[in-house]
Amino acid sequence: MVVYGVFVLTYSIVGLDPVSGFIGVGTASGSIAVGSRVPWAKYLVGGVATQAYTNPSLGPLILGYLEKGLGAAEALRRALESDPEPEYRQVAVIDYNYGKAVHNGSRIPASSGWSTGDYSVCNANLVVSTEIPIAMCRVFEEKLAGKGLAWALIEALKIAENMGGDKRGDHSAAILVAGKTPYGKLYDKIIDLRIDYAEEKPVEKLAKLLEIYISKQ
Repeated sequence: MVVYGVFVLTYSIVGLDPVSGFIGVGTASGSIAVGSRVPWAKYLVGGVATQAYTNPSLGPLILGYLEKGLGAAEALRRALESDPEPEYRQVAVIDYNYGKAVHNGSRIPASSGWSTGDYSVCNANLVVSTEIPIAMCRVFEEKLAGKGLAWALIEALKIAENMGGDKRGDHSAAILVAGKTPYGKLYDKIIDLRIDYAEEKPVEKLAKLLEIYISKQ
């Protein structure tokens, strides 16, 4: 197996807000700079989390298939057909029809798991408990209506971090939210924040960064 860059062994959530139409990804990891390889989202198209022994090209490839009108499951299937080592990948996808799909390769790190909610899909590998993605989706669904998409994603990451997160300890975290902007299809990022490295509790630091970011708008 040839792997370039950093292994992103991690936990992630992909969520869609039916009220605002925004779509986003929250992710955290014991690896450095998780935000550079895991989260992918496009307004009115879909969201993707690419992790484990990450093939980051799957993100834009899946979004391209979604934009052509394929559902989450078919877009994921076609993208994996082009991957020479799909057994090393863990991928989560959601489309704007609330279709969800997950791929858990046979050779991703244990412990691993996944879960879905009405508006979310979560996956995790090399985590302290397979209950983590279940808790993430549950918290996201509970918080979405009251807190909005960005904070619901953060709350999902917080519960995972509080449960122990990555077996190596969490060291990076990121949130990406796409929505309608004045710049059209060429730039749809509403929020794109990252903690590329922290000795501990990167999700807590990401939440504080989001507070500052929102206060400056």
